[in-house]
Amino acid sequence: MYIAGEWCFADGGETFATIDPNTGREIARIPRGRATDVDRAVSAADAVARDWQFTDAIARAALLRRLSELVSANAEELAALEAVDSGHYLSKARDLVSAIPLWLEYWVGMADKVNGRTITVPGEKMSLTVLEPLGVTAHIVPWNYPLLVMVRSIAPALALGNTCVVKPAEDTSLSALKFAELVEQADFPSGVFNVVTGLGPEAGAALASHPKVRGITFTGSTETGRTVAKLGSEHIAQLNLELGGKSPLIVLPDARLDDAVEGAIQGFCSHAGQVCIAGSRLLLHEDIADEFLNRLEARLKDTRVGDGFDEATQMGPVVSLKQYNRIMDYIEIGKQESVLRIGGGRPRDVGSDGYYIEPTVFDKVSPEARIATEEIFGPVAAVIRWNKIDDLISLVNSSEYGLFSVIWTEGITNALNIARRIDAGGVIINDWFGELPMTPHGGTKQSGLGREEGFEAVTSYTQVKHIGINLESRLTTNWAEAPL
Repeated sequence: MYIAGEWCFADGGETFATIDPNTGREIARIPRGRATDVDRAVSAADAVARDWQFTDAIARAALLRRLSELVSANAEELAALEAVDSGHYLSKARDLVSAIPLWLEYWVGMADKVNGRTITVPGEKMSLTVLEPLGVTAHIVPWNYPLLVMVRSIAPALALGNTCVVKPAEDTSLSALKFAELVEQADFPSGVFNVVTGLGPEAGAALASHPKVRGITFTGSTETGRTVAKLGSEHIAQLNLELGGKSPLIVLPDARLDDAVEGAIQGFCSHAGQVCIAGSRLLLHEDIADEFLNRLEARLKDTRVGDGFDEATQMGPVVSLKQYNRIMDYIEIGKQESVLRIGGGRPRDVGSDGYYIEPTVFDKVSPEARIATEEIFGPVAAVIRWNKIDDLISLVNSSEYGLFSVIWTEGITNALNIARRIDAGGVIINDWFGELPMTPHGGTKQSGLGREEGFEAVTSYTQVKHIGINLESRLTTNWAEAPL
């Protein structure tokens, strides 16, 4: 682990295995940190928090720029670690790593541009606000996009003067440890960035509940997010939660069907469907539903599922045996609830023992079915047909989740009207893309609170301080006649 600028083992000397989902075999053993290790890391971050806060913003930005350069220089190793640890196929992992500098550079530019404001008040007085860092921030990172999700939160946190303690997911800790090497090479002050590896109920819970942690960012399941929120509320930490999703992909009769089909495949097959914003509900207008599914089936027959290090692979394995079993259980539920249209099992031509699942589509799904309401987090899509716009809006908003939505239509007025009525944190029209460093990302309802990325993320990593100044030469008011 990386604590206070030093590489160390867990206090108890325990380790646990990290597994290659392409083969099911052990890659390495990493430290099993517990509460004492978390306390060491938080204490190290707290000890330098004030110094880092008052480090010139331009100097903080320079360190982040150097870190960005090191990420680019080590991109191939980082991509290989993501592929072997999380199941991203190698070319996709390369694309993801090549995008990481965009997030770092965005906050390099923002570091010295986040300011307070002056406020007009009555009398000979002046008021102003300053934005200050929270202090120690905890970053509990998921296993699906371990490096990108970590960077999207630590970049603004560090740029704005916070110190960081990262707890990567136990299934995918390797890229966070390599990233810590790069932080060390970039000459960040010791203690500003720390990584504690371990299990969620042990290290993760200890980090969320630590009284010196002033801000918590968590990405993961709604169930675990509730636990993190409860732990953080005990010491009134500021929370930023990106939780589950059941995102609708809406196709209107006038949509460009080939584009919409491509968007659908990206939406529920990217990273084998292990994406919070996955478009796992296909809401197809009755007039085009059959044609859409015919085209989708033809495209999916050509999809290559296999080892992430095979350059021909288009979809790799799911992250773990536990996740594989969970998804296969949902597929069996779907077979009982609905009509299996495409897929439904393990690809026949995959030769290894990895955790591979075919892209799977169920048709004629009831809106109340489990596969239509529960987050599966795998390459499984549920088709729900609709006819009237009001019925569509009811279908979309009936979900307990509200993270993301996609609309395919050539009618921009229709698209904007639907987008306004959807209860979700994000809506994309005639495209499928998840996140950019300059646009806010987050959800409503059971999909979380707060926003990552964009200028809106400033509120996730700062607090407002008001300063009032009396400009009169002397205070003439009798204390008994004062306003308060």
